[in-house]
Amino acid sequence: MGKLTPELALRLRDARRAKGLSQAALARTAGCTQSAVSMTELGRPDAVSRETLGKLAALLDVPLAAPDEVPAPGVPPRGAAGRVCCPRAECPSNVPLAAGNDILFWPRPQPAGHAGRYCAYCGEVLLAACPECGAPLGEGGHCGACGAAYVNPPTVAGETAATWTAERRRQIAEWRALL
Repeated sequence: MGKLTPELALRLRDARRAKGLSQAALARTAGCTQSAVSMTELGRPDAVSRETLGKLAALLDVPLAAPDEVPAPGVPPRGAAGRVCCPRAECPSNVPLAAGNDILFWPRPQPAGHAGRYCAYCGEVLLAACPECGAPLGEGGHCGACGAAYVNPPTVAGETAATWTAERRRQIAEWRALL
């Protein structure tokens, strides 16, 4: 049985959406949790067992990748110019910016020499393609093909975007000073 690749994760997500299924509905049918479906769609290989991955693929009529399509273990495929980024808003590698009432992120590169599958800062699975359309990552924080943000902003309750952004940037500066 095939392994979860970023390409397979995108095909699973797109097939689920095309069928009009929510992650929760698919999870109930496959016998797993909604968060497991979410992590699978983000390309996290340890989110579900191979058996559950097979169930998800079968329910969505998505063929599993052939073994020769699987990238080398531990190394994500790279986006444009070898770019990868962490999709987690709370990761110190992502610099928040306030734009009116919106919070945007500027994904910063992984440390020099880092070529792993997981973020060197927080351990999340690295993103090598746009989560919406699958285009390789470009420079900046949004996809040049579809305009989707690479990093989704957190829900900020009781604070303005500017206040939250300023506090988060202060925390990142403190964290980096410790290195």
